[in-house]
Amino acid sequence: MRLNILKGAVFGALFLLAAGLFDTQVLKAGYYRSLSENNRIRLVPLEAPRGRVLDRAGRLLATNRPAYHLVATPEDVTPTVYPKLATLLGISEKEVRKRMSSEREYPFAPVLLQPDISQKLLFQIEELRPELPGVSIQTDGIRSYPYGEVASHLIGYLGKVSPEEYRAGDRARFGLNSLIGRTGLEKLFDGQLRGWRGGRQVEVNARGEMLRVITETPPVAGEDVVLTIDLEFQKKLAEIIEPKKATVAFLDLKSHELLALVSSPAFDPNVFVSPGGGEERLGFLRDHRSPLLDRGVSASYPPGSVFKLVTALAALEAGKITPHTTFHCPGYFRLNGRGRAFRCWRPEGHGSLDLYRAIERSCNVYFYNVGRLVGPDTLAEMSRRLGLGQSFETELTNLAPGLVPDSVWKKSRMKEKWWPGETLSFAVGQGFLLVSPLQVLRLSAILAKDGEWIEPILIREAGSASKPLEKKMAIQSKNLQVIRQGMLKVVHSDYGTGQLARVDFGQLAGKTGTAQAPPHDPHAWMTGFFPFKDPQIAFVVMLEHGGSGGIAAARVVKEALQVWKEFYGDKVSPVA
Repeated sequence: MRLNILKGAVFGALFLLAAGLFDTQVLKAGYYRSLSENNRIRLVPLEAPRGRVLDRAGRLLATNRPAYHLVATPEDVTPTVYPKLATLLGISEKEVRKRMSSEREYPFAPVLLQPDISQKLLFQIEELRPELPGVSIQTDGIRSYPYGEVASHLIGYLGKVSPEEYRAGDRARFGLNSLIGRTGLEKLFDGQLRGWRGGRQVEVNARGEMLRVITETPPVAGEDVVLTIDLEFQKKLAEIIEPKKATVAFLDLKSHELLALVSSPAFDPNVFVSPGGGEERLGFLRDHRSPLLDRGVSASYPPGSVFKLVTALAALEAGKITPHTTFHCPGYFRLNGRGRAFRCWRPEGHGSLDLYRAIERSCNVYFYNVGRLVGPDTLAEMSRRLGLGQSFETELTNLAPGLVPDSVWKKSRMKEKWWPGETLSFAVGQGFLLVSPLQVLRLSAILAKDGEWIEPILIREAGSASKPLEKKMAIQSKNLQVIRQGMLKVVHSDYGTGQLARVDFGQLAGKTGTAQAPPHDPHAWMTGFFPFKDPQIAFVVMLEHGGSGGIAAARVVKEALQVWKEFYGDKVSPVA
């Protein structure tokens, strides 16, 4: 009896085993074959090399360098691997497990444990490879900026794609660990610089080790971007203004190309792609000098006396004055002869001046009188015609539009009428008025080109020289000539405020500005063009809280022009 029960139990167990095998091998064969294939055949994404950024001579400003990333496939990792990885990486085992559980694009996709590992760690991993199942080294490219801080504001920097950006992005272009442009050209041209991902189908063994490549689709590299900037010229100008909080820019008046656009202090964009750069990145954010701020295009300042060029042109165009209209400067001005005294920068006054000498000596009282004749709305209208208070069509991000006020703006913004005293401040570039240095550069370029509208160009099409569109503004040429003659006197007259910018290899036209910014020191400005006859370049210098435009900014202009001559002077005929 017991023997029969035992036989029945054995036969029953064999029946169940046979049924299970039949179910597994016959009925569910397709299902398990699929699981096996998925485990044996895996997809390895191949990231596309990012396009390069080059200067006008083909020198690399942003490129890609080889890098080794430590990755792991969690399904293949055994428990003994975690403590070994923790020791190798110098982190806790808990942190290793946290990284191992990161979100993945698809099953059996490797997770990134440590990007851009050192050569020493690479050799250690390779030596221990038999003891680290599921762990491997992935070879890839990582963004590199060979010249560090040079042109960093123009180029910008990268940051890791956010989960929201990844989900919204194209899987053919974005992975979970992709980097995306955050500022500058890296951001503006991200779609062009970013290539198309490829993929490799591989067969692996039970340990997750690759046996062979089945198929491969190579990635498509991103497109290059060629700038009009001259790297070496940019470097030299940066050396001139460091460590000041400042900006300097040069524009080629023939092609409308930017030869240099420097902002100081700068930052090293390599820090943003370096795995260990967290503290340095925080340092940039905490630095009171704001090194991430592009002072040339993303910041606005009162222009001070540089704006007197606009005031003069507005009055000439409106027929309120002629070049020979004179006003007397006793050192101050009172509205209607009474009330508050608006001071000239020269306490003893300038005496009687015409427009030429008023520009030459930057007399405040002269322009108080002119501003009162013209009024705020006419000043605002001419400012906007000349590009102030407006953005650009150029290839830059975070452009500061500035602010050109008028009576309507004040009524809407402050619920107050415009007061006559505010017109006097407006006329000499103070009060509510704000401009960016790049806008002032364009202003000088328009004056130099006899009213031709200028849009600064930063990107070269297919690396070839730019061909600017010619567009003449409806401003009388004779009035522009008056302004240019006044700017010449600023530098070459014995009474001019810009004498310190004078060079011995040609005539320079310019205008200085000292913009009040209490409680701090004034902003120092100088802008203009060179040479006076057949101008080749326009320039702007702005030193944030730098003091006097006629001293601090003029000295920088002279030094910058001497550098320009070293690079481009042989292309310009000497001018007496």
